[in-house]
Amino acid sequence: MSRGEEYRLSLLTMAVFMASGLIFLLIGMLAVAEVAQEGVWQTIKFIGVTLIFPTPFIAYPIYLWRKRKAGKTFYWDEEGIVIDLQGNKIYWDEIEDIRFSQLYGHWFTRSTVIYPHYTHHEKIRERRKKWMPTPAHSIDWILIENPKDYHKNVMQAWKEKQKLDKDKWELGETEK
Repeated sequence: MSRGEEYRLSLLTMAVFMASGLIFLLIGMLAVAEVAQEGVWQTIKFIGVTLIFPTPFIAYPIYLWRKRKAGKTFYWDEEGIVIDLQGNKIYWDEIEDIRFSQLYGHWFTRSTVIYPHYTHHEKIRERRKKWMPTPAHSIDWILIENPKDYHKNVMQAWKEKQKLDKDKWELGETEK
C-alpha cells in the first residue's frame, strides 16, 4: 500500500470564518457610535466585547492558513492515518473500525471517525502526549477540501489493509 492522496485544508472554510469575523467586527464598530452616547464606561465595555467576540473567527482561519502554507495535510500511508495537523498517526494495526459520523443531521458536523482498539488507547495517549486517552479520533470534513473523496478513499484503503492482514493471518495458519 502506497501513500494515499494528500487532502489539503479547505480555503472555503477559512474564507467563511474570516468573513464572519470581519462582519461581526464591522457591525460592532458601527454600533459603537450608538453606545458612545450612553457614557464612557458603557462604551469601553462594548468595545471590549466587540473586539473579543470576533477574535476566534479571525484567528482560526489565520491558524489554518499557516498550517496549509506549512504543507500540513490529512493522508494515510503504509504505517497509518494522520489524524491531526500536528502529524500524529493512528497505525493500521491499532484501528478497530472507521465510520462516517454526522451529528443531528447538520452538514457541518460530518466527520470520519477512527476507532482504535481499546488495548491501544494508552499507547496512543502516550505517543500524542495527552492527559487522557481518546476512544475515537474525528477528522472533521469542514477542514478538508474534498471530504467525500477522502472518506471514500480512506475506507477503501482500510478494507485493503484488512484484507491484506486477513490473508497474512490465513497464510500463517496454513503454514503451521
